[in-house]
Amino acid sequence: MPDPTPMTAVVSAPLGDALSYDSAMPVSWTPLAALPGAVRLEQFNEDNLRVLAAVALLDEQRGSGTTADENSPIDAEIARLNQKLNLVIDLLGFLVSQNAPTAEARRVRLSWQGLVFSGEQALGDVGLVSLRLNRSVPQPLVWPARIVHVDGDERHACFEAFGDALQTALERHVFLRHRRAIAGRLPVRGRTSTS
Repeated sequence: MPDPTPMTAVVSAPLGDALSYDSAMPVSWTPLAALPGAVRLEQFNEDNLRVLAAVALLDEQRGSGTTADENSPIDAEIARLNQKLNLVIDLLGFLVSQNAPTAEARRVRLSWQGLVFSGEQALGDVGLVSLRLNRSVPQPLVWPARIVHVDGDERHACFEAFGDALQTALERHVFLRHRRAIAGRLPVRGRTSTS
């Protein structure tokens, strides 16, 4: 099921020229006195790679729009099993979110460099930002960030440096969500209206 929240690509000066997208998602900020050490960052890195892999897999399954070929019973069976698996994943995500505290969903603009969200943090504040990128993936993406710009209620936070693999995975996630948002806004050709 597509996300009912419209996503738009934007560029924010404090976050550079990186591609980004808007979406409503649970986000939380935990203030830090100092940045986490190398061991903790490595744990975040591994966890985030798993989160982004799970989100990419679900996005791929749901975005493919697979339809069963009437001439192929194997394709029809695979499509049916895929639908059942998606239902199980959705139910599991729902059950986990019911039994675990979740952050409030807010409008977030996300790029691989950082994010823009509403909050009360001050310029220069350092914290752990937690983003739940997909309703069916209960584990959030968690990474240290620093507030670099304040504009009214909006807080612009830049992520601390990633490892190469995590940066690539997050760039790919943002690119695919951005592309999906653009595709959702394009007029559908070939449809004729019937009256």
